[in-house]
Amino acid sequence: MDLRGNIAVFGPISVLQLISLQSSTGELTFESGINTARVYFAAGNVTFAEIANRRVRLGEYLVAEGLVSRAHLERALELKDERQRLGSILVEIGAIDAHSLRRAIEEQIKEVMYEIVGWKSGRFRFTNGRRPKAQDVLIDIPLDHLILEGLKRLDEEGV
Repeated sequence: MDLRGNIAVFGPISVLQLISLQSSTGELTFESGINTARVYFAAGNVTFAEIANRRVRLGEYLVAEGLVSRAHLERALELKDERQRLGSILVEIGAIDAHSLRRAIEEQIKEVMYEIVGWKSGRFRFTNGRRPKAQDVLIDIPLDHLILEGLKRLDEEGV
């Protein structure tokens, strides 16, 4: 199923729910202003999500949360090349264990989803079968939990 539309007509929640209910696998792209978000699904569950203009990158997030030292992050960045993921290098050098890395990435993905839920304008496109490029850590989060938390946050913010 390939699907395109206007966020003002079919909001992010409606589109996300449709993909989940259909147990679809693929890439959902939202474009709103200067932001572009990509959400990947496998059998209707979210496996990865990112916003192109995201303010906090993984390394900075790990340092801010106290999960990785600044020195370890700098060392990993020195070792990194185009083929390697930062998280893999951090695990390899012993800066963080794989379980903690996975949980941190899951939290970042959740934050992306919570932000998308509030978008009111723009366009969306779902491409069936498309998978994320070279992501080492994929998660499996039921969509209903993400939507409920996103709506709760919007309500608390008064949006």
